[in-house]
Amino acid sequence: MTFKWWLPRLAVQLSAVALIASPLLGLGFFRGNLAAADLFGLALADPLAFLQALIGARVLVPSFLGAALLVSAGYFLLGGRSFCGWICPVGLVTELADKLRRRLDSGASTIPLASSRWSLALVLLTVAVTGIPLFEVLSPIGIVSRAIAFGSLLPLLLLAAILLVEVALARRVWCRSLCPLGGFYSLLGRFSPLRVGFLKERCNHCCDCLKACPVQEVLAPSLEQGAAQVSAGDCSRCLACIDCCPTRALKIDYSYKRSCTGPS
Repeated sequence: MTFKWWLPRLAVQLSAVALIASPLLGLGFFRGNLAAADLFGLALADPLAFLQALIGARVLVPSFLGAALLVSAGYFLLGGRSFCGWICPVGLVTELADKLRRRLDSGASTIPLASSRWSLALVLLTVAVTGIPLFEVLSPIGIVSRAIAFGSLLPLLLLAAILLVEVALARRVWCRSLCPLGGFYSLLGRFSPLRVGFLKERCNHCCDCLKACPVQEVLAPSLEQGAAQVSAGDCSRCLACIDCCPTRALKIDYSYKRSCTGPS
């Protein structure tokens, strides 16, 4: 029986949701949300939240810096956007939207991947000008995390809106192209050692991997040019391409090959 990555990934995604909701059950080992939290006494911080605090308040908090560096190091080793593919609760909704979109044959449009970097730049510029941590206030990730933590259903209407837009108009609008946190991690992911490797001699060009990948652009250079790795920082390391490949032409590759070509 061939090992499939979707099951452990789903387990991690649901565990992240359960962790955020754990205070509702009276459990005290986790406090906070995905922006800043305390897990068994270990401080963790989203590096983008740290940057917003640093730029907006113009104050460097050493403990916050250490927590952000710890998280950044972890995601660097696992592949920058592995947060998007394995942790983020909004990702569960966008994956559901993908399934519905395929079934309804709708929402075929896409927005350029680079939009997330422009979104990141806009957020940081707004924070610098106003001092308001814009992304933490308006982020669907933060809103959903708070909704889960406080047992509130009203903010979850935002998820329903994202679901509707992605099914009707364009695939993965938020995760692919608008989320500034995804834009931040995509920059980190350009240099991450963990990548998806490609074995050209095994590929039969069935393109099943492209159909499964939420960001097909990152697979194209390997399929078209025979690049040894999927080198783009936008790869979420969801490993759906590995799961669906009938010839096992894709694999986890924990080494950085500078000869890779393609978008980064």
